[in-house]
Amino acid sequence: MESFVTIGYLMRRLKVSRTRAYQLTRRRNFPVPAGTADHMRIWRKADIDSWLAVHRPDALPEDASGDEGDEADADHP
Repeated sequence: MESFVTIGYLMRRLKVSRTRAYQLTRRRNFPVPAGTADHMRIWRKADIDSWLAVHRPDALPEDASGDEGDEADADHP
């Protein structure tokens, strides 16, 4: 099952503010959102993790970021 994440996932992985996280999402090389859920943009978790590995290798590891509850419902593409 494909997992989706919101801006909060990026905020926690990078330890940045919501404003800074949104700035990053507007970069040309940032993954395109997979859609919206409850009026929020969502991304494929795999796309975000790949982007972080290339562009922000110093990001917190996923298991240390406290991302519980941030994955969007997979039924909302």
